[in-house]
Amino acid sequence: MRRYIAPLAALAFVSAPAFAQSLDDVAAGTYQLDRNHAFLTWTIEHNGLSDYTVNFTDFDATLDFNPEAPATSSIEVTIDPLGVESNYPGDYKGTHPDSEFDSWNEALSKDARFLNAGSFGEIKFVSSGAEVTGENTGTVTGNLTFLGVTRPVTMDVTYNGVTNYPWNNGRDTIGFTASTTLSRSAFGQESLEEFLSDEVVVEFSGEFLQAE
Repeated sequence: MRRYIAPLAALAFVSAPAFAQSLDDVAAGTYQLDRNHAFLTWTIEHNGLSDYTVNFTDFDATLDFNPEAPATSSIEVTIDPLGVESNYPGDYKGTHPDSEFDSWNEALSKDARFLNAGSFGEIKFVSSGAEVTGENTGTVTGNLTFLGVTRPVTMDVTYNGVTNYPWNNGRDTIGFTASTTLSRSAFGQESLEEFLSDEVVVEFSGEFLQAE
């Protein structure tokens, strides 16, 4: 088996895409979220004892990126509140026998105390401005619409780099992480305040592919 290790390692090295962190290597233009390599979570404190984290599983984003003047870039994000994964194995009806919902995921999505997807079928963020704060860091400010309420939100953003995967015909793929802390009561959600914190931490990590 050892005689195959060196050739395989060489092949992996040759086929590996080039990676760079400088913005000088990035093409300007429109980028679409690579949904196979994107992660979006929200975390809320539960009873002051633990951080309860839920994944959004259905969201998309379009980024207009200008590497020469990053502060002029813009992004629009849409989230389907029906797409959540709590990784909670329990039977919701087992602890809430009077509920109409069977699973925790369904309850978190549809219950009026939580994401209320039946009345508000989309969560949306549209940027309104950006600021460069460091070599690869910045802030993006925009309007977040949640539960029918639109309020300004500022995200802390880090640019992670650029690469060119050979299967994408030379188009750039760029990566970012971002985070912010929201007040859920600011959007009219004050339910279960005796159990759940008002602050909600939102975190994103993902890749964007240059449009053809």
